[in-house]
Amino acid sequence: MSFLQFLGEGLGLKILIAGLLAALAGIGIAVRLSGKKEYFGEILVPCSLIALSLVFFAVTYSFPTEEAGPAAVPHLWIFWTVLLCSAILWQVLKGTAKSDPKSGRLGFLLLVIVIVIAYYVAMQTIGYFISSFLFLVLLMHILSYKKKVVLCSVAAGWVVFSYIVFYKLLFIQLPLGYFEYFF
Repeated sequence: MSFLQFLGEGLGLKILIAGLLAALAGIGIAVRLSGKKEYFGEILVPCSLIALSLVFFAVTYSFPTEEAGPAAVPHLWIFWTVLLCSAILWQVLKGTAKSDPKSGRLGFLLLVIVIVIAYYVAMQTIGYFISSFLFLVLLMHILSYKKKVVLCSVAAGWVVFSYIVFYKLLFIQLPLGYFEYFF
């Protein structure tokens, strides 16, 4: 087992997550104590996305190994996420980034976080397709889009698209939850 495979599952993954959380906490404290505290969000958000990308990168090493296998698309997303977040950090370091805006609706942010966590749990129990439909409808609704026909059409369109492209054409195993034996 390679080191990356160790970090991609079990105890190694927990160690990786704990280390990255400690690094993020250290970066957050350092930024707050430095002269760049007005850029706290501009620094911590990209750093958090890079840390999350590193976790996902490690997890992909537990995927089956093929030339263009199941890890190819996540590696592509991870590459672009890290590259673009690095560009944001570079702007902060160069001094060309805008400072953080004044804080706004914290309750709304917490609601979205709870919905994303619920989406993850629902994906494991009722499956990707149903939970994605519900997640998209609910999120678009709380983001103040009120036309129910459009909400349902966009969500259904995404579910159909992901079923055809990811599940049928690319053979990506999406979580099906209780409905695993129906597809």
